[in-house]
Amino acid sequence: RRRSLFRGIWQIGGPQEDPQGQGQNLQHLSAAILRIDVDQRDPGLPYAIPATNPFHAHPDLTVRREIWAYGIRQAWRFSFDPLTRDLWLGDVGQASYEEVSIVRSGENHGWNIHEGFALHSDKHRQVNQVYVPPVFAYPRKLGTSVTGGYVYRGQGNSSYQGVYIFGDYQSKRVWGLKQKDRKLSRVREIGLAPDRVSSFGLDRDGGLF
Repeated sequence: RRRSLFRGIWQIGGPQEDPQGQGQNLQHLSAAILRIDVDQRDPGLPYAIPATNPFHAHPDLTVRREIWAYGIRQAWRFSFDPLTRDLWLGDVGQASYEEVSIVRSGENHGWNIHEGFALHSDKHRQVNQVYVPPVFAYPRKLGTSVTGGYVYRGQGNSSYQGVYIFGDYQSKRVWGLKQKDRKLSRVREIGLAPDRVSSFGLDRDGGLF
């Protein structure tokens, strides 16, 4: 099950500004995280859709069952915390804010109604819809393209245990973030990369590259 989860979650971005509101439309795969089973096949598909997906039993047959979460503008790198199993991602903003989010099954993360914690557009707002805010958002003066990283779970008694490490591609800044119940506890800049930060990686002991 864990292997299928890792191999079968994908994110599909949406167009600039999302003028048609596809991020709020469960009939489209844009601006959503998809969860599929690449080891099986459903009729007419090159993959299977897990029965545990949040919209698998939706009464509207036009809803895409592949969707695991939606309202996400453009995820750039996501990872699982090996201890809590939380899915963390960096969500690249449109024009004002970059986001760091913890995403859970069936959630709507608000694009294009919200960008970061701010209102972006009310055009596609839906009545009684719950929009999940990010853990953290930063303005364009600090960077223009977030790069998601990892929660540090390396060996030893490092002060970084449980800290989510991420960066910004353009500004080269690297931050460490702590949270509780998806509420920001603390964030601080911990370094400046020598080049643009396009990705992070882990070694077999949980050390961070």
